[in-house]
Amino acid sequence: MGVPFFFILGRPRSGTTLLKTLFDAHPNVKIPPELPIFLPLYQKFKHVKTWNRENILSFVDHVFQPNVFNNRRLENLKIDRALFTADLLNLENNCTIQDLLIKLNEHSFSVFPKQGIKLVGDKNPVYSIYMKRLIKIFPKAWFVCIIRDYRDNYVSLKNLQEVRLEAPVLTLQIARWVYVTKLFLACQDKFPDRFYVIKYEDLVTKPEESFRDLCAFLSIPYAPEVFDFYKKKDDLLKTFPNPMIERIHKSLMDPVNTGRMDLWKRQLTDLEVQIADQIAGRTADMMGYSRKTKNFSLAVYMKSLPMAIYGKLLFLLMQWGSMLPYRSSRWLALNLPKLARFYGRFSEKSNVIAQEK
Repeated sequence: MGVPFFFILGRPRSGTTLLKTLFDAHPNVKIPPELPIFLPLYQKFKHVKTWNRENILSFVDHVFQPNVFNNRRLENLKIDRALFTADLLNLENNCTIQDLLIKLNEHSFSVFPKQGIKLVGDKNPVYSIYMKRLIKIFPKAWFVCIIRDYRDNYVSLKNLQEVRLEAPVLTLQIARWVYVTKLFLACQDKFPDRFYVIKYEDLVTKPEESFRDLCAFLSIPYAPEVFDFYKKKDDLLKTFPNPMIERIHKSLMDPVNTGRMDLWKRQLTDLEVQIADQIAGRTADMMGYSRKTKNFSLAVYMKSLPMAIYGKLLFLLMQWGSMLPYRSSRWLALNLPKLARFYGRFSEKSNVIAQEK
């Protein structure tokens, strides 16, 4: 029911926002700013069997209730509540929670002109670890997964450490890159018609060819005008007047370019490259990333093992927590990042001390 739907997934600072911007600039696609609320909303309303007027209004009230989600970011969707409610009521007794969630994204505001919506999307890097669950919840959805060179991915996160996207710990971030990349490749092997894995480097070195292939995969017409997205810079900054947006996504105000490639060659030490290469291992080879060194070091392995275990356990805890009853899952979602940030700061200090020694 409704228009087709797709997800953009990838590690933070891997090119997910560039992909989202290109699709947002497409005249037939609607994809809102990042706001990971699908899973908690699904958890709360998944047992509703009949979406009558009362249940639909309850859903709308919950979405717009203050303090349920990060209100400032919810406002970024700039949804007209009256139009949204009327549209949902037209689906009365003939819809599912999945339909309502997709409608939420379909009603989001875009600075780019539209000529009829043929595809609706959702971009949230955090959803990368929930792919198996999303496949079951949205059995007809497509998934576009983007992967960036693990060393550049780490450098980009490290350069924005004051924003605290994730703890800038080398061993932790490369271990996470391996975990998510393996997950992407496994899903692509199992569901080749629903998963498309693209490398960031291919997207920026041959953008027209890459985007044309993506459009074909998603069954929408190719629109070359998407590459003029940077001409909407002033409209974008007026619509979302947040200095943090410009700080985090400053490079997206420019045309697609290769300026963010191979940063690691200038910004990482030989030791950091050696550690990253060993942890990435065969996963890097499978993705076509050339490792500077392939020699095994027991010291590097022992140093990386605690972070690899911690990272996997944290991901498993997040996955498990998303399936708890609504109140519990919301509590965990609000408090787990505090634990992660604390452990990240502790680990960062430990890592610095170890390197100094």
